[in-house]
Amino acid sequence: MKLNGASHSFNAVLVRGKNSAFPELISVARKSGIHCTMVEGSDEFLEKISEIRPSFLFLDLIIDSRDAVDLIRETEHLGIRDDMTIAVFGEPGDNYVEIAVLNAGADDYLVKPVNKRLFAGRLNAWMRKQARIEAVRGADRPENALPFELDRDAFSLKVHNREISLQRKEFEIIALLHSRPKKVFSRKEIKAAVWGDPEGARNRTIDVHITNLRSKIGPDFIRTYKGVGYSFNG
Repeated sequence: MKLNGASHSFNAVLVRGKNSAFPELISVARKSGIHCTMVEGSDEFLEKISEIRPSFLFLDLIIDSRDAVDLIRETEHLGIRDDMTIAVFGEPGDNYVEIAVLNAGADDYLVKPVNKRLFAGRLNAWMRKQARIEAVRGADRPENALPFELDRDAFSLKVHNREISLQRKEFEIIALLHSRPKKVFSRKEIKAAVWGDPEGARNRTIDVHITNLRSKIGPDFIRTYKGVGYSFNG
């Protein structure tokens, strides 16, 4: 899609909850040239959002046991909130809810049922905003900066020429994944290499380290294979 003379590719994650409007609206987004991924519930959202870095995140207000405010805070924790436009779709009649959603970090709040022409107009505005964000991000990045520079001897890591401060275990995990890009390392392999013992740490400990790494280096470099392990996606 071209905006202001430049080509842009946009994608969206739609988190479907109760009384969702997304089955009707997804066709509007696709006609606008946006690649859409529909997810069901907060658990699938947490799996997908770390693998997909969407331009847009569309959330029903009530997902399941969690709501849109919770999931917006998750994007903040993962360090990807500022990279996307977030819109929440809720029920009419509660201004306090709308204020809470916007204060949590959403860019917009739409009341269901959503008029398709209104949604198409909002999409065009959001796409123009995302195009500006991507243009600024590209201009701020030095042309000669490698996206990922890891020096094991110096115990240092730079991402887009920015020095990243890591704990020792975090550095050892990302160094292991980086040593064989695209290879999927199981949790046992990670424990054996980093802790020196296949049973040297709980799986949850590794997952926490991975979450912390993504919050520091961005979500693009580590890919999750559910039930299998992790790989470097450089």
